[in-house]
Amino acid sequence: MRTVVAWQETPPEKDGIRNVCYDLCFKPDGSQLVAGVGARVLIYDASDGELQHVLKGHKDSVYAVAYAFNGKRFASGGADKTVIIWTSKAEGILKYTHNDSIQCLAYNPITQQLASGTASDLGLWSPEQKSVAKHKVASKIVCMSWTSDGMLLAMGLYDGSISVRDKAGTEKHKFSASSSPVWSIAWSPQDQSVLAAGCLDGQLRFFSSTGQPKLKERSMEGDPLSLAYFNSDYLLAAGTDKCVHLMTREGIYLSKVATRDSWTWVVQPRPKGNFVAVGCEDGSIAMLQLMFSTVHGLYGDRYVYRDQMTDVIIQHLITEQKVRIKCRDYVKKVAVYKDRVAVQLPSRVVLYKLDSSADDMDMQYHSAAKINQKLECNLLVVTSNHILLCQEQQLQLYSFEGVLVREWMMDAVVRYIKVAGGPAGKEGLLVGLKHGAVLKIYVDNAFPIPLIKHTCSIRCLDLSCSRRKLALVDETNTVVVYDLHTKELLFESKGANSVAWNSHFEDMLCFSGNGQLVIKTGDFPLHVQKMQGFVVGFKGCKVFCLEYVNVATIDVPQSSSMANYLEQGDVDSAYKVACLGVTEADWRTLALAALQVLELEVARAAFIRLHDVRAVELVNRTASGLAAGTPKGLLLAEIAAWQGQFNEAAKLFVSEGQLEKALEMFTSMRMFDEAKQWAEEAARSGGVGKGSAGPGGAGGAAAVAELIGRQAEWSEETANYEAAVEMYIKAKKYERAIALLVKHGWWERLLALMRSLDKAADVKHITAAVAAFRRAGKSDAAKEGLLKLEDIPGLLALHVEELRWDDAFLLLAGHSQLKDQVYGPYAKWLLSQDRFADACAAYCQGGRREQGLAILQQLADNAVAERRYEDAAHGYYKLAMEAMQGINPPAAMTDADQQALQAFSSHYETAELYHAFSIIHTAAHQPFKTVDDATLFNAARFLLMRVQGREVPKGIALSQVLLALATQARAQGAYKLARYAYSKLQALALPPAVAAEVDMASLMLRAQPFTDADALLPICYRCQATNALLNTQGDFCTNCGAPFLRSFITFEVLPLVEFELEPGISDAEAAALLGEDVLGSATAAAGGRGVEMVVGSGSAAAAAAVAGGAGGGANVLRLDDEDEGAGGGGFGALGLGRSGALEDSFAAQAAVPHTPIRLGRAALRKLRPSEVLQRRWPNPALPQQWFRLLDDEQPVLVGPCGHFFEAEEYEMAVLEHGRAPFSREPMAKDMTALKT
Repeated sequence: MRTVVAWQETPPEKDGIRNVCYDLCFKPDGSQLVAGVGARVLIYDASDGELQHVLKGHKDSVYAVAYAFNGKRFASGGADKTVIIWTSKAEGILKYTHNDSIQCLAYNPITQQLASGTASDLGLWSPEQKSVAKHKVASKIVCMSWTSDGMLLAMGLYDGSISVRDKAGTEKHKFSASSSPVWSIAWSPQDQSVLAAGCLDGQLRFFSSTGQPKLKERSMEGDPLSLAYFNSDYLLAAGTDKCVHLMTREGIYLSKVATRDSWTWVVQPRPKGNFVAVGCEDGSIAMLQLMFSTVHGLYGDRYVYRDQMTDVIIQHLITEQKVRIKCRDYVKKVAVYKDRVAVQLPSRVVLYKLDSSADDMDMQYHSAAKINQKLECNLLVVTSNHILLCQEQQLQLYSFEGVLVREWMMDAVVRYIKVAGGPAGKEGLLVGLKHGAVLKIYVDNAFPIPLIKHTCSIRCLDLSCSRRKLALVDETNTVVVYDLHTKELLFESKGANSVAWNSHFEDMLCFSGNGQLVIKTGDFPLHVQKMQGFVVGFKGCKVFCLEYVNVATIDVPQSSSMANYLEQGDVDSAYKVACLGVTEADWRTLALAALQVLELEVARAAFIRLHDVRAVELVNRTASGLAAGTPKGLLLAEIAAWQGQFNEAAKLFVSEGQLEKALEMFTSMRMFDEAKQWAEEAARSGGVGKGSAGPGGAGGAAAVAELIGRQAEWSEETANYEAAVEMYIKAKKYERAIALLVKHGWWERLLALMRSLDKAADVKHITAAVAAFRRAGKSDAAKEGLLKLEDIPGLLALHVEELRWDDAFLLLAGHSQLKDQVYGPYAKWLLSQDRFADACAAYCQGGRREQGLAILQQLADNAVAERRYEDAAHGYYKLAMEAMQGINPPAAMTDADQQALQAFSSHYETAELYHAFSIIHTAAHQPFKTVDDATLFNAARFLLMRVQGREVPKGIALSQVLLALATQARAQGAYKLARYAYSKLQALALPPAVAAEVDMASLMLRAQPFTDADALLPICYRCQATNALLNTQGDFCTNCGAPFLRSFITFEVLPLVEFELEPGISDAEAAALLGEDVLGSATAAAGGRGVEMVVGSGSAAAAAAVAGGAGGGANVLRLDDEDEGAGGGGFGALGLGRSGALEDSFAAQAAVPHTPIRLGRAALRKLRPSEVLQRRWPNPALPQQWFRLLDDEQPVLVGPCGHFFEAEEYEMAVLEHGRAPFSREPMAKDMTALKT
């Protein structure tokens, strides 16, 4: 580093006041310098020192000046106790005073607040306030400094303490810095927690804002009167030693900036530049320019340079990695060689070494040795075991232990030294002298070796990689190249400032100058490109350029050099240049050129670089062919064909007598016209190739077809798809033709092709066309193809895919063995349409009965879970009907039939229970009355009697049933039954409100008699016995055991008595015998007309009858329309009737309890058809059931479900809902047939 005086000025004394420059400040943009000299304020142009303004506002010495950070105003203060605010145009705008002289001023960098310090107080003024806020201090304020964020103000006091205050003037911290006055302070701009303080005891100290010591205390040569941070990295100090010193921001001493003739009271760095202003005791003002020299070194791809004066940075130029070594001292010189780095400090030399010298990318250095001597030199060089110091003409070689090993004295001043390499401890050095001599010195040899005697002083030197050529740049900026063996001048060029050989290629160098980079390769023309700076290295395709302390890596193209060598036919040199770094296109050019001249090793290496596996295989085949003695013409022909030079390849093939190879080449390239031309030319010239065969016969036809196929493939590759389809069809490659037709949606052409195909020979292709039509939704075309193939399963699958169920079932009628192919998908489709019952039927018809039953069971369970008990009843009814299917007659029943019969009985009875409970549940939850009280009463009794002795089905709440029964029984006078129901309810866990209601009702019921109303007691129509309202054993007569037959709308007991036929009488005969003796055979035949209804179910009791031989099936109801005869009228009791004999027989059997009533032929003849009801089951294998109606005034019929109904109620239910009760079978609109 050196210092240049930009300008200096010593103003003359005025008004008899001593001419002392106590303070300086710069305008924030660095354009002006404000100085307090004597009693005047002087404003200079900072660039050239021109005096711009002389301000005379003060009456005594000016001690302090300060510029606001916005550049709009500055302030001055002095011994006249006055502070004056000036504008940037040197106009005074404000003045205020203190009680003592103004010692220092400082502007807040953020708020533009001005702090002024005196011997007794601190003043704070800002443009926004009218008055100055003043704060008393205990000691004289000597100096002050704001932090860069404007939050804290530090003041150095005369008593040796430092006071830290906030921007309001409140003291935050106060601490002792010295026993002497603190004359200068400055906050670090990089670390606001560090405060530098210069004391009059000659010490420089560093503190935190709270007074804690931060850095090492430094001793100064004199007392520091002024401190200022320079470029954030350095600290300037001026004082009584008449000098200005440069230190690091940590206080490490670096250098003396300047020496003046008197005390230096103030030093201030100029913003935005390497300039420093100094004010002295004699009134002089100087502007100094600091010029930092570049300290660096380079070897190979490692660049070492000084940073921040105390640090060393090692940069890897290839990877751009950097390593910083903190030396914590002034770095004077650096040098690098291979894995060694030498750093010269003021009092020692430190050697660093790589941790791993074998790794070119390693950047981990450690201290290897120290030479604790103060060594002076102009140049520093390091080798493997030594350091070399150059001082003018003298060269000194030291070991790493600090021992002087050898010394050389040159004839002239040494201008350049470079390590040329060599074994460890025997390295060679290139030395360039001022008088033009170039020497080579070996560190183990005391005698220099002259190499060249140049005419001018040497500025730069470099050796080629083979050590045969020397390049130098002299002081005339001329680059010169010498042959070291012949001493011949090989090259010379003007305008160079630096030169470097390529470390990887002998005949390539570069030099820089005049803003250009010049590349010289062999004897070829120079390559020039723009570049600023100095060339310091050349490695491969990378040039290292130094500009100031930054080394940039520039990639230089080697394409032109490689092309020049190829033009000369020098493939090996071209390959060496390419290895330095060229583009992929250049590598391919080199590879092809080498292949043309059969330089196969170069070609293989180039293609490997390109990762071109096919090209490498070609080179290997060519090498194998050469080794096997294959003619070069054939090998060159293959190479030409590989390069796309087909005509040239054909010429070479024909010249070698291989016409067939030429034709094969053209055919494979789809160049059919060229193949024909060469074949015709060969035929005309008689040059038929060896082994070629002429077309003809079956082989010729096959060849034509193959050619057409290849043409089709080529047309497809060239996107001529229509031509490709036609040629594929001609070549009978239907599969590819169909694929193209489908890809482009040419359905009409595909249909035409399908129609033209032979059904027997082209089944595969017709099937492929049909599949394509189906995928495209072209069902009609697909259907046509399936019909052509007579593929019935496929046709069915098509109908199923298109959801054409009518067509599918129509086709299935003649192919029932395929029913699973239709019914399964049909059932799934029905499920998707929420048609669950139809889906169940479809599964059953398709032979998947278990799936159908599972659906029904799931529907029933869901209905129970959702409290849709009527739907649950219907679901179990359907399950019962399905269980009945397939049961054999009683005589032939198997275990499976018995299980099915039990399932039918269980499902049917469960359906009856859910049907009855739905009435109670609806009445309990509907806001309006929808059920008659008697029906509700009867349904509750029916439920309680039917659940006796069995598990209550899920969802049926006995509490609801008992509550409904209790309520209705109490209302209708059945107090005994009500008491029973309430007692049962009280035993259950009920909601509190319901329990309270039950308890109240039970209490009120105690006032009623303990009997049921006689009118409510049911009468058995078989034995005429009166029964209790609730039989806890079941729903049957307690006297004779006959079950009560109820209407499944009102649940009233109907006047029906079941009877059986005597053995030997068939159902058909019994039906024919009815009424013969009453009406005569003819009348019976005419008057026996009625309605025959086939029903779908029966009761659980009927199931038991089936097991006993009196089963059921589809029900037949015969209702006579003619008037009753003389013996007519209601039967009332069994003793009344038309025929005493009949009634006696019937009554006699009815009187015998627990015994079935059996009627013979004579009794049947006496029964009128209108008083007999017949119930048949859907399974014809099961027996029918016979019932006698004992009251003609109460018409009764059998519904489709197998239950009995009063005719009028049934008719009303059908009219209301449009379907039969319980079974939900749709009924005809004409209901007259239902009347008895």
